[in-house]
Amino acid sequence: MRIRSLSLRTVLASTIVAILATAANGGAQTSTHVGARVGYNFAREEAMFSANLTVPMTNRIEFYPSLDIYTPQTGNRMGFNGDVKIAFPMSNGPQLYAGAGVGIVNRNTRETHSTDVGANLLMGIESRTGWVHPFAEGKIQLQDRAMFQMIGGLNITLGSR
Repeated sequence: MRIRSLSLRTVLASTIVAILATAANGGAQTSTHVGARVGYNFAREEAMFSANLTVPMTNRIEFYPSLDIYTPQTGNRMGFNGDVKIAFPMSNGPQLYAGAGVGIVNRNTRETHSTDVGANLLMGIESRTGWVHPFAEGKIQLQDRAMFQMIGGLNITLGSR
């Protein structure tokens, strides 16, 4: 129960910080994006299907929450990530980024139920031309053990850019 309460507080605090930073951002030249993605967790040998949101905080910093649904052999596994990504300054071409955040994973089988809270480290590349932005990223999840996963997907711009 204590982990669930801590997790909810962490998610709520991250969301409030992102909303306040976005409101203070005012005239930044970025837009919110919604995305769909797929990935593979090499440590657990599981595919992942996911949805994400990218909310600008400044011109180079974005709040990057996502909801992941994994495909374990038995039971189910779902994760929530409250990440922040920082874009490297680039003159043109694809955008490189790195980030970090909190990751919460819930596992259920017939016999057990567990919730793990840990940290995420990520690095990726994303096209920023047009209104559909393909991307690829690698993520290290530090929870009950360190795990690596590769993710690819599409982000779609909401509103004008």
